[in-house]
Amino acid sequence: MDVHERFAFEPIFNLRTSRVVGFEVQPRHERDRIGSRAAGTVWGTRQVVELDAAVALASLAFATDADASVPLHVDVLADTVVASRRRLRGMFDGLAERGRAVPPVVLEVGPPASAAPTAALVDALRELRSWGFRIALDAAGGFGLDVVAAARPDLVKLDPHIVAGLGHSSLASTVAHALVEVAGAAAARVVATGVTEPGQLTALGGLGVTLAQGPLLATPRRRASTSGVTLPVDLALAGVVAGGAVDASPGSDGAAVATRHRPTAVRDLAQAAVTLPDTATADDARRVFADHPHAGGVVLVDPRRVPTCHLDRNRFMLAISGPYGRALYAARPAATLGDRPRVLDEHTPTAGRRCAPVCPATPRAATTTSSSSPPTEPAPAWCGSPTCCGRRRWPRRRAGPVKVPPTTRDR
Repeated sequence: MDVHERFAFEPIFNLRTSRVVGFEVQPRHERDRIGSRAAGTVWGTRQVVELDAAVALASLAFATDADASVPLHVDVLADTVVASRRRLRGMFDGLAERGRAVPPVVLEVGPPASAAPTAALVDALRELRSWGFRIALDAAGGFGLDVVAAARPDLVKLDPHIVAGLGHSSLASTVAHALVEVAGAAAARVVATGVTEPGQLTALGGLGVTLAQGPLLATPRRRASTSGVTLPVDLALAGVVAGGAVDASPGSDGAAVATRHRPTAVRDLAQAAVTLPDTATADDARRVFADHPHAGGVVLVDPRRVPTCHLDRNRFMLAISGPYGRALYAARPAATLGDRPRVLDEHTPTAGRRCAPVCPATPRAATTTSSSSPPTEPAPAWCGSPTCCGRRRWPRRRAGPVKVPPTTRDR
């Protein structure tokens, strides 16, 4: 990696699936670390937030080859969230101007450098989330457990010095256990940072932490691309142990338990979707499918980042690559070739769920034409996705008269 490059991208892994679930944008020069520069200086709040917002916007400018299905984690101070969050909204505008799919953006909010009242911070985070940002509390120990409970972030990051003390210090295990308990009550996931030893993965597994980053897993990269990023086999096996086979709670001896930790919510198995604005044309969607060959579909979102349409890869490519398909659809809105999405809350439990309720093409309810006639059940139409119902799409019957073969009398 060139020493003159301004930012690097550190992968964040899901130890259960060995998949990259995010890239944290890290400044490589001291001048871009506004939190450390502002400490012990006479800078005012306005100067701190303006510089911090400028660095955050510049960090995304370097993410030219970012994978749209992997979130980008951008560090900001709590002061910036409270006093200059309007500038952060320009992140989406800058990404959309490139004419490519916009990756999800996670704001990693660090402790304030000057002042950020809890009530104002919680209100500001709520507004940022309504714009489409996901929220993570970086160095959550610097905020306090009460802020974690009040803010209800999507992610909570475990400090490197706490991770380094796991397995060696009972105090570090107690602090980590308390943070994991509060984060779980607030429906937030915990990310361990600065993992340097395989034994730390085992201790994190006992706490139920399955997201981690650090020198042991992967070093920062030049580009935010998943190409060539793999988790070593021995660490992947340690990640299986991190699925909950060891009890590292305070007061336990670390003995193995009989049951394994299984995914309890949809978000434990979900992956970030490739998104496009709902004003994109079919030709824009075709280019996105070409840039992301592993994406099974593209989600169209409105300016508030709310899904409005889903483009299935197979049906979309069949339509646009058929006879005169590109001439007919290239300049038209991509939504004309899509389906209305069925939104499922990420906290929905996975245990005991059947395929049909979450399938975007579930069978319609039975209808009755009259009080005397029995209910009629139309033929179901399944989505055909291998991750959903895995069934073939049934052909729909066209409406129209039914041809009856002539009888002997008619002849």
